[in-house]
Amino acid sequence: MKKISIFSVALFSSFVCFAQVQFGIFAGPHVTSAMYSVKNAKQPTDFKPGFHIGAAYKIPFDNNLFFAPAISYEMMGYKVVFNQPSFPPDLLAKDNNTSFHEIDVDPLLQYDLSRKSNHLFVRAGPSFNFILSGKENFNLATGEHVSQKMKFSVTNGYGPFLASVVGQLGFETSGGLTISAEYIQGLISMNNEDEGPSIRNRLVGITVGKFFKSKK
Repeated sequence: MKKISIFSVALFSSFVCFAQVQFGIFAGPHVTSAMYSVKNAKQPTDFKPGFHIGAAYKIPFDNNLFFAPAISYEMMGYKVVFNQPSFPPDLLAKDNNTSFHEIDVDPLLQYDLSRKSNHLFVRAGPSFNFILSGKENFNLATGEHVSQKMKFSVTNGYGPFLASVVGQLGFETSGGLTISAEYIQGLISMNNEDEGPSIRNRLVGITVGKFFKSKK
């Protein structure tokens, strides 16, 4: 197994070194929310504005198909109003307004819809999400307001490790400029508590980027 791993790493390194690899940076605005339900009862949610910034590679794979891995920072969050008790955040909470910082690792595939220098493309694939920290603000039925750090754990509270699916449609110019619309849907609930809510984050955004062709 060790020999196979070493061979795989060496093969990938050689591929990256000799292929026409392009490195790029990107950023853009987005809005985020969540598909939130308590005991299968959907809770009213609203979107929050945010932004993302990151870096990516575009590695030739097969004709118009490319491997397009990316890593990015995302400012995430959601607003929710409860019509049923929800823990987290608190069984007496009437609502919740969250903001959290997330790092995404996306091993995506890109398919160029034309061989022309200026072309449309689609990207899709999984996203692995790592939440660094967060804050939540909510009002209690007793009239109190609570502002606190979100409690992340692999066993209770909010889960720090998530997975999502990504879909993008964009346009790339001959100079390497890109603009795309994207949708990200969480596959795993952010909640770890038994009998707690289902919280699957989602994002809708616009991304502007630039690929830099490697020098031979």
